[in-house]
Amino acid sequence: MAITRARTGKQLTGNKKKKPKGFKAVQKSIEKSGKSPEAAARIAYHIGVTKYGKENMKKKAAAGRKRKAKTRRA
Repeated sequence: MAITRARTGKQLTGNKKKKPKGFKAVQKSIEKSGKSPEAAARIAYHIGVTKYGKENMKKKAAAGRKRKAKTRRA
């Protein structure tokens, strides 16, 4: 007799950790694993390129620089 979810009495969702959102968050999580900041930035960029493509990463980086410049002026 197989055990079903209804008979276990607890959720079977697993221990899912939240994934970091944004380039800096991904970079910081990679740095925590022992990588240098430069290596972590390269790895985070590669993850972004794999996920979004090179052109979209260029657009996202430009938008981030523009947003950062805006907050400096204010």
